[in-house]
Amino acid sequence: MGTPATVLEALRRFIPELRTTAPALSPHQHRAIRAITRCRTPALGGRAFACKACRHVHFAYHSCNHKACPQCGALNAHRWVRRESRKLINAPYFMVTFTLPAQLRSAFFGPHAKEAYDLFFTAVSGALSEKLAADKGLRAHTHGFVAVLHTWTQRLEFHPHIHCLVPGAGLNQQGQFVKVKNPNYLLYLPHLQAAFRQRMYRLLKEHPWQPDPQVWRKTWGVHIQPAGAGASALNYLSAYVSRTAITNARMVKVDQSSVTFRWKDRGHNNKTRLMTLPGVEFATRYLRHVLPAGLRSIRYYGFCHPRAKASRMRVQLHSGRAVDLGCTQSVLPDERTESGCPPCPRCGHATQLVFSLARCHPGRGPPAPRTEVPSSSLAA
Repeated sequence: MGTPATVLEALRRFIPELRTTAPALSPHQHRAIRAITRCRTPALGGRAFACKACRHVHFAYHSCNHKACPQCGALNAHRWVRRESRKLINAPYFMVTFTLPAQLRSAFFGPHAKEAYDLFFTAVSGALSEKLAADKGLRAHTHGFVAVLHTWTQRLEFHPHIHCLVPGAGLNQQGQFVKVKNPNYLLYLPHLQAAFRQRMYRLLKEHPWQPDPQVWRKTWGVHIQPAGAGASALNYLSAYVSRTAITNARMVKVDQSSVTFRWKDRGHNNKTRLMTLPGVEFATRYLRHVLPAGLRSIRYYGFCHPRAKASRMRVQLHSGRAVDLGCTQSVLPDERTESGCPPCPRCGHATQLVFSLARCHPGRGPPAPRTEVPSSSLAA
């Protein structure tokens, strides 16, 4: 059997052709291409680590840590889930998803893309905050939620929507703890849809964009789904935190002219199907989901914000959940040791840095200093 197909293999094969045949790419797409094609190669340099216990020497090239890179992000997603799990309260959780109509999606391309995404977040957070405080389902003056941007479908098509993980509890205007009476009901959906549409209308009216007037007469896509205690929803959202549109697990074949991958057909009970795209089209769809530079795709509101620790702890205590004061910290198996070096991949003991290989094409700023440790220091 041959080596399994990978996303990186497809991108490195077809991006050069895309650059010569497709329209001009945006600056943030060029930055993504530069990072993806150099990730874990000599171009970014690397470091060698030696284990004192088994004397194994492990060399690792540096990662690019770009969000669009298919090789990076797993550890960051792990850490995000662990951090957000400490913020959960003892209450029913809900996944609220906001989707923009197709007539408005062109605003997310071009020089004003970042501004369009910011407006999207503003409309979502404003509508949801308004209804959480006023709707009879909760009426929590102090509330919170996490919003995560998601732009792709299983077929890599552009479909911008925002997932909000919302705890069904908070504090009313008198500072008393309130909680949803029904674990399957958070808000009256038509009211939330109308508030979302009205806020987006007001925001776009202040900008030069002129969408089709028919879009304001449509029923906008807002979906509310119970999410249990919230832990499973965090694991679901982690796929969008530091990862990109498709992973290697879905790749089937990469040949000279096309790419074949698996996708789940949501309309037919998530049946797995195969899709084959021309290589350039695959690269085009992939790069379509590269976000503008500086855009925050994860945003926190209310007592879910990192700076609202006092409010969050108060809600946690009232909900009956034990508050994590940060006294105990679990360690991930692939995190750095105290010396800043990764554990030995062979025996798991601590390692030390032997030398660093500078990047071939340094970016902004001076290159990292070259560090050498005499081989005699490895002696027991």
